[in-house]
Amino acid sequence: MKLSPRPGLALILAFVLGACASGPVAKAPEWTMTTPRPDGTNTWFVGYASNPGGDQVAATEAAVSNLVAEIMNYLGVSISSESTATSRSTLDSYTSEVRSQINAKSTGRLAGFAVKDKYLYRNPKTGQVFVYVLASYVTTDLEKEKRRIAAVFQEKDDAVAKPAAEGRALMEAGRPWEALQRFVDAALAASGSDIDNASIKVEANLGNALQAFGSLRLEAVGEGPRTSLGKAFPQPFRARLLAGASSRGLAGVPLLVAWQRRSGSRIVSKTEALSTGIDGSISFLPPPPDFVGKASLVVSLDAASVITLLDKLPPKYRAQKDALAEGLAQKYLEIPYEVVSLARLSPTALAVVDLDDSAKPVVGASTQAGLAEGLAKAGFSLPTLSLAGDLLAAGQEEAILAQARTLLGSRAERLVWGRASIVSVRRDGAMVLAQARAELRVLELSAGRLILSTTGEALGMGQDEASARSAAYRELGLKILTANLLSSLP
Repeated sequence: MKLSPRPGLALILAFVLGACASGPVAKAPEWTMTTPRPDGTNTWFVGYASNPGGDQVAATEAAVSNLVAEIMNYLGVSISSESTATSRSTLDSYTSEVRSQINAKSTGRLAGFAVKDKYLYRNPKTGQVFVYVLASYVTTDLEKEKRRIAAVFQEKDDAVAKPAAEGRALMEAGRPWEALQRFVDAALAASGSDIDNASIKVEANLGNALQAFGSLRLEAVGEGPRTSLGKAFPQPFRARLLAGASSRGLAGVPLLVAWQRRSGSRIVSKTEALSTGIDGSISFLPPPPDFVGKASLVVSLDAASVITLLDKLPPKYRAQKDALAEGLAQKYLEIPYEVVSLARLSPTALAVVDLDDSAKPVVGASTQAGLAEGLAKAGFSLPTLSLAGDLLAAGQEEAILAQARTLLGSRAERLVWGRASIVSVRRDGAMVLAQARAELRVLELSAGRLILSTTGEALGMGQDEASARSAAYRELGLKILTANLLSSLP
């Protein structure tokens, strides 16, 4: 073991630390010149320091620090601001015990370590003081400490290195989803401020996670099935999660499947969690649809666990975290499908009356005219029916149904009847605005069964009140009520 160069000691005065400042002249011990070699039992250390001003206490403290540094050098570790909190705590505790034992403040706390000699020399001409400390350390105990402290240092490194290595191995094995998770684990482990090169390791592992994410690919298996309102899909929706450009499916990956359902007057999404099978595929059969129109079943990665880990990264990594989180959110597949209504195949009669402010029938029936135009464009068969306005205004459904059956015979299967009224009229500059509202009921003529009940409102505009009211009724029938029936009639 090598120390800093020491001065020639052939003629210096020797003083054992703890004795008085003066003493008999003695030859300097050989160990002050050359550190003893390991003897099969002990490994030897010498700490040395001097103080030009003759401060013995300062020189002794410096010599102790030098001795501790020699032991740390042997152990292959050092205390620094970049050491982990656990590592610093371990080394602080260890060096404190070494110092205490050197200064004879405690004995036997550190197995195998002993201070064997202390030596002091003060230059009579300059006053400079030199201090030497000799210590022995049982080699087997020293090696045990070396392994213990090395394990403490390695533990934090392993928290980064091991998941990073596992991630690389998983990438090579064609398992990018699992690799992505391990890279994020490594980035999180490296994100502490008390680890060496933290930023570099975080960014490198997040970069690897992005690469792993980029190799994930979702594809549909077949086309989205087509069905009609209220009818079960003829077959399930299917999709696969693949690794890169290969056809290899990824098993056991959590996915989310979202499909559409009606909630009141709105169409909302419902979600279910699935996991890919051994070939990387999923199969999902939604419940029979309760709306009409085009929609999409969306398959996406269930990345909640990964996002949770990313959220634990310090704010300074926000850009990298957001890039990966946004990428995960964009990894989805849309499988379009269509729900059609077979209502247009059922001949449907209309009987809708417009009412004035006194709930009396209005001549013209603009709401029914608009509704008839809209349904005709959608391909509906609309047998003519003429019911008395007073009958419809009274709203006695049994009487309306009976009269409709008599007049229609077998020409219709369904009856749409309802009443519309104006709920508000106001002037806006040179124009008049009218708000109309209606409620419709669709009945099955043969059994009298209620198929659908719906309401709607619309705004009409005109140069006078009469034209505004007429426009409101027509807009209500043509746009609002037509849309309601087309989207909801089975």
